[in-house]
Amino acid sequence: MARSHDLNETLNNVVDRVAKRLDADVCSVYLTEPEGQRLTLRATKGLAPESVGAVSLAVGEGLVGLVAKSGVPLAVEQARDHPSFKYFPETGEDRFSSLMAAPLVVRDVTIGVLVVQTVNPRHFGAADVELLQTCGQLLAPVVLNARLLEVVAGAETERGRFLDELARAGVPVFETRPPREDRNVMVRGTPAATGIAIGPVHVLEDPLDLARVDYTPSGDAANERSELLRAVVDARRELDAVIEEVGDNFGPEFASVFNVHVQILEDHGFVQRLERAVEQSGDAVDAVRRVVGEYRAMFGRIEDPYFRERGDDVEDVGRRVVAKLIGVRHRDVALAPGSVVITSTILPNHFTMLEMDKVGALVAEHGGATSHGAIFARTLEIPSVTGVEGLMGIARPGETAIVDGTSGRIFLSPDDALLAEYRRAQQRYEIVVEHLDALRERPAETRDGRRVVLSANVGLLADLKLVERHGAEGIGLFRTELLALAHRGAPPEDEQEILYERVARAIEPRPVTIRTLDLGGDKAVPNLGLEAEENPQLGLRSVRLTMLHEDLMRAQLRAILRASAVGNVRLLLPMISSLDELRAVRRLLRATQEELDRRGFAYDRDMPVGIMIEVPSAALISDALARECDFFSIGTNDLTQYTLAVDRGNEAIAHLFRPLHPAVLALIDKSVRAASRAGIAVSVCGEMASNPLAVPLLVGLGIGELSGTPRGVPVVKEIVRGLDSADVESDARDALAAGTVNEVEAIACTRLEKAGLLDHPDIGTWLVDIVRRVRRPD
Repeated sequence: MARSHDLNETLNNVVDRVAKRLDADVCSVYLTEPEGQRLTLRATKGLAPESVGAVSLAVGEGLVGLVAKSGVPLAVEQARDHPSFKYFPETGEDRFSSLMAAPLVVRDVTIGVLVVQTVNPRHFGAADVELLQTCGQLLAPVVLNARLLEVVAGAETERGRFLDELARAGVPVFETRPPREDRNVMVRGTPAATGIAIGPVHVLEDPLDLARVDYTPSGDAANERSELLRAVVDARRELDAVIEEVGDNFGPEFASVFNVHVQILEDHGFVQRLERAVEQSGDAVDAVRRVVGEYRAMFGRIEDPYFRERGDDVEDVGRRVVAKLIGVRHRDVALAPGSVVITSTILPNHFTMLEMDKVGALVAEHGGATSHGAIFARTLEIPSVTGVEGLMGIARPGETAIVDGTSGRIFLSPDDALLAEYRRAQQRYEIVVEHLDALRERPAETRDGRRVVLSANVGLLADLKLVERHGAEGIGLFRTELLALAHRGAPPEDEQEILYERVARAIEPRPVTIRTLDLGGDKAVPNLGLEAEENPQLGLRSVRLTMLHEDLMRAQLRAILRASAVGNVRLLLPMISSLDELRAVRRLLRATQEELDRRGFAYDRDMPVGIMIEVPSAALISDALARECDFFSIGTNDLTQYTLAVDRGNEAIAHLFRPLHPAVLALIDKSVRAASRAGIAVSVCGEMASNPLAVPLLVGLGIGELSGTPRGVPVVKEIVRGLDSADVESDARDALAAGTVNEVEAIACTRLEKAGLLDHPDIGTWLVDIVRRVRRPD
């Protein structure tokens, strides 16, 4: 029933299910009118269908009105004998003898009555009454939510009356904003998951604020204790469902995000504190507030940031328990199809609350591209943008929005021309990907027979289905830090080994390149003792950080080595900036191999070891580095950032982040030539690998493997198949000699045009849009 958001559908589901479960001949729902003085029959199973909407009675009138007025359930074996009985002939209820009714209550305000009736006289015992009352308690928020959705689309006067009713019920109502007069209001954030979405804005409320919950205790301390303990059990049961659902969608490694919440709810000390607090105050919500506050204070005094963050987990648990107490639905938020969900921060729990098949895009004011929520969005291939400052104050619920997850731009209330442009781009890309997926077995080979390997960048077990769907030839980059971010700290060695081995076996015989933890900078974890740095991107991050924590690095190397026994694993070291760093890691790797030999573990003794070229110093000494490693993987995101001195997360200078800058291409060229002289392979694993303009130039520079987003593989393959090696090699020389990014982009656009790719039956129109935007005057 929680998944039926249309009011009539919801009510019909209610009467059907309750009638069957209680073995009743009739089940009906009466709802109060907005002014709160009358009840109307809104759904029934067993009474005359034509009476729905026609039967109306005052609160206090008849048995149903009596229940609405008193707010307490009623059970009568011979309904006609009750002094408050009133017969409504249009319902055809004259043949029913017994009646049981329970109020639908939200925050101490009756919004309706749930009624069952039977033909034969029936004695309803205390257990029957309690069961119906429980049904009423559970269903009231569902009915209220569905009713709210019904009136939101209705007339202004009806909405106003219903909002007044919500106010009487103590339900917070957000002030509505007038329609926007401006068009094409553009805001920008950090791209987190690629794609284009167009849909109505849905502003997702912040998590329940424990300090501001409106709750009136029953006055009976024993009852409050019972309700609180029941809420704890319900919250624990809900977490089981959450863990199962997240495990199915994202893999067991991310379901572990919620394990700490389970541990808190199962902790005897936590539950005993709640019991003592509710016995003292007689207020279940106040007890949760007090205990959560005590835990936060305790954790706040601990110096280690990892343990301080446990206070956030306790508060999350407290919100979940209170939600159960007051009947707030944390799951199944009603959405219109294709909704652009806007929130303060994309949280893992949002993926259990929302009907993800109705989410067109996720946009957040805070958080980065490596947050749990952003990672989940990429896994589901949902366009996502984070770090859009002030968006919740700007966006209007229901207005149309365009989300470009590739550029990080959001357009609010777009005009018809902009809508048409983005709808064309969206439709073309979707059609392209779907069609090309069907051709995934074709090789990525230039017209003159040069083979280019197309791999995928992934970080979750759930990503493996995308590798298969889009025809990637292996995993060019497995981001191990996603597991660390899920754990909010370094994951256990055995868990790492299990994950890496599962990935390797799922992909074999294709290769999987596992990168050691790339943490620090904008990907902080709480238990590594990281101090705040003035410039974290130039600070203690990636291999610098892991080598400082040698136990952490050894554990990961052991896990990767043990997984390498499968035979298709390659080791990748991030952010190597000097030969000394590479040699230090290789010494630690040899020591780790000797340790595994002593312990009798199997591993691949010939496992290739490569480095990422992502800082200019590595590119400049690439000849020396190539002699002491087995392959290069060029990380163009960081290489661009460090070469151009542009923080890619800084909106003020985001326009300067241009990967096709001639200086960046020069460093790529130098690295490729060094790899060629040393006889080692070289790949690109940054965003450039999926950029249609960059692909011809990268192939022309001699890159043999491109590893990007799984979804981009089919498009890149078609571009490669349209190229000729001699042509793109000439283009690459011209690009290296160019002075500006615009000149380089013009060379790339011309190549796509001359190669006939703008006339390609699948990707042509999409590439035309890209070329047109590049050539458009500023």
